[in-house]
Amino acid sequence: MSQRIQSIFFFLSALAFGLLLFLPLATYHGEFNILKFNVFGVSSLTPDATVPFGKVFALPVLILTITIMLLSVYVSVSIFKAVRVKQFEKLLRVSRINIVLNVVWIALVYAFYVVKIGQPVNAKPVFQVGIFLPLAALIFMLIAASGLLKDIKKVRSVDRIR
Repeated sequence: MSQRIQSIFFFLSALAFGLLLFLPLATYHGEFNILKFNVFGVSSLTPDATVPFGKVFALPVLILTITIMLLSVYVSVSIFKAVRVKQFEKLLRVSRINIVLNVVWIALVYAFYVVKIGQPVNAKPVFQVGIFLPLAALIFMLIAASGLLKDIKKVRSVDRIR
């Protein structure tokens, strides 16, 4: 089986979401305030400026980030223990849930947070490197899930021969 390459892709997607904990997603340059948006929330880079958003504003983004990262690590590690078709199918279901959560994360950040944060300071976002990492993680997850599907077909064909 070619399980190792799928685990590498799932690990890369987990790494991409892990990097989101350290990298900013976007900055907003307003007239009187510069805001920085990351998964922990919105902070001001201007001294003595107020942030129009509370601490719990970006909590859904943080929860989704950690959940997606942990699911990717779980699938990456569990692939090595999978031998039977049912185990592979369970991992495929978990990876599909992970892909859906990743799409929800992308839609939530791009459609809601990026627009909502720019309104109080009248600024357009300047996207940082972190905003593109979930897109790369989604590609890694899709490649790994398709490889996992191929592994399921291989295991089924070997079971038929027995």
